[in-house]
Amino acid sequence: MPLNTFVPAFRQTQRVVDDAFDFSQCASAHLYISFGAHRIRIGILDVPHNKFVALEDYEAERPCTVEQAIAALEQLSHTNQLLQEKKWQQVRIGIKNQQFTLIPETLFDQNAREEYLRLNAVVEQDQETVYHHEHPRLELVNVFTAPASLQAWTQQHFPQTRVEFVHQTSALMEGFLHMAERSTRPQLYVYVDKNYVTLVVLQGLKLEFCNSFYFTTAEDFIYYVLFVLQEKKMNPDQDKVLVWGELLLDSELHEVLRRYIRFVQFGKKPTGVGFSYRFETLFNHRNFDLYSLHFCD
Repeated sequence: MPLNTFVPAFRQTQRVVDDAFDFSQCASAHLYISFGAHRIRIGILDVPHNKFVALEDYEAERPCTVEQAIAALEQLSHTNQLLQEKKWQQVRIGIKNQQFTLIPETLFDQNAREEYLRLNAVVEQDQETVYHHEHPRLELVNVFTAPASLQAWTQQHFPQTRVEFVHQTSALMEGFLHMAERSTRPQLYVYVDKNYVTLVVLQGLKLEFCNSFYFTTAEDFIYYVLFVLQEKKMNPDQDKVLVWGELLLDSELHEVLRRYIRFVQFGKKPTGVGFSYRFETLFNHRNFDLYSLHFCD
């Protein structure tokens, strides 16, 4: 690492670990990492029991770049017990960025992945690697980028483990599918992150909309939500909106949601997977994208 590379401190904001989990059994567990420039979260799934048994959340104390976050992850791997384990049944990493596009599976050509992305994003070939993830139930493919230096770190750190990259939107779409009810009415799912909001509309098991928006004010945030409701002919006075992510009951974002939308409801942990009793101390609507990496098979 160059001497002039500044690595911001990441402070731990959440930690739960099941006392009964035996770290010597990591070879039969899945390691999930949610990676973004401002936040790194780590989760462990005990595969034989289909249960999350550990979660740690680290947040940057000041703004930083993706490369600085990768450097911080590398530093963390020298001291963090979860990351010091190198042999897992599987490692799956969720990438948080806006470098993604959704392609109908009937039109998808793996050799054209970069061309698809260039319609919506600037691809830096020397800094990014293009991946894709298939969604058979939605009949589409998510094409996205991940930092090349993050891929290099995983190859070095997990030499004996298969590492898979997926985009955050893929995890959210699969998680929401597990929560979706068969209905003739569209349903808006909202996931709030630091300065980003991802909006997904499902009608039954059919995807009607998925996009991620950058915002700096509560006015920007509610504009995107109301725009999607309007585009999908949903009624803010009648249709329920489900919300997950970094949102608190007394926050400005929650207040503006309640001001413009009559039925706002916090989401729950995903169904189809279990959780250690230790997770009862965490808000049910947080960490949904990390949990939903489990459904990206």
